Amino acid sequence: MDQIVSIIDVAKHAGVAKSTVSNVLSGKKFVSEKLKQRVLQACEELDYHPNFYASALSSKKTNIIALLLESSENIEQKMYKNLVTACIKEASIYNYALLVYYNSKNEKTLETLRRGCAPIDGAIMMSPCIKDERILQFDSQNTSLVVIGRPENASHYNCVDIDNVALVKEIVAKLIKLTGETNIYLVNSDESMTISEDRRIGFESVCAEVGVDVCERIIHRDDLAVLNDKIVKGSVFVTCDDVVALKIYEISQDKGFVIGQDVSVFSLGRSIDVGTFDPPLSYAKQDYTMLGKKAVEMLISVMNNDKAEKKHSLYRSEIVIGSSVKKAQE
Repeated sequence: MDQIVSIIDVAKHAGVAKSTVSNVLSGKKFVSEKLKQRVLQACEELDYHPNFYASALSSKKTNIIALLLESSENIEQKMYKNLVTACIKEASIYNYALLVYYNSKNEKTLETLRRGCAPIDGAIMMSPCIKDERILQFDSQNTSLVVIGRPENASHYNCVDIDNVALVKEIVAKLIKLTGETNIYLVNSDESMTISEDRRIGFESVCAEVGVDVCERIIHRDDLAVLNDKIVKGSVFVTCDDVVALKIYEISQDKGFVIGQDVSVFSLGRSIDVGTFDPPLSYAKQDYTMLGKKAVEMLISVMNNDKAEKKHSLYRSEIVIGSSVKKAQE
């Protein structure tokens, strides 16, 4: 078994003090060019590579950034694969590695952060909640953070987000005009998430404009049992994702209703293969590759200048209207 070379061996080989070798490798203190070259030559001749943890401890930098995914997110879906791949590629351009946190419960990730066991220089966090403890923990540790989504106090943080208020307003107005129906519902995500709040604001805004009472028209994902009574002829549904949309397809079929004629459905995101839906589903298309790239770019910028003004970048979704929406004028 080959003997492990230590920093002491390098110092002896170069004929310098151990502290000189440490200063050369960490860059913390000035070392003359002559001594620096002698140390680097000794490292090469002994095939010495600094221990990662020791180097990180001395430089206080790991060149690792984290990506925190919600445990509810199916990372096998194409959109999350695109996001993770984009983050990996963009991070590598800046010589950073990506560490992905995907736990069964957010509390596990939070405990890791509290114990200081996350070897990261900065983080990108998905799907923020109202009063999100993970964000507060990053604050307390002065860890650079970019949020994909809207933090509760958006002006205090750097974030990359879809303009969900504008998206839902546009969709709801378009569906009412296309279908000629006002019996419209929003099937929203978890009530604790800021994206759900944004979608609610957009939905209520349009309903107020057209005189629709929003009472009992906002359903949350954990209360899908009420859908059976809401699905009637002429009803229109805007769903948080295509999994819920598929549920509406199934219930409608059981009731003898035809999607796109009797019942209209629009999904605010798409992850399930389009061929699963008959007729083709109408949906909002988000560019997760772009979101991942922009989030990493922003995080690197933040880490290089943590005193810079906070950035809040909003992007729009592409709206795809398929046969799942009734068109009254036809």
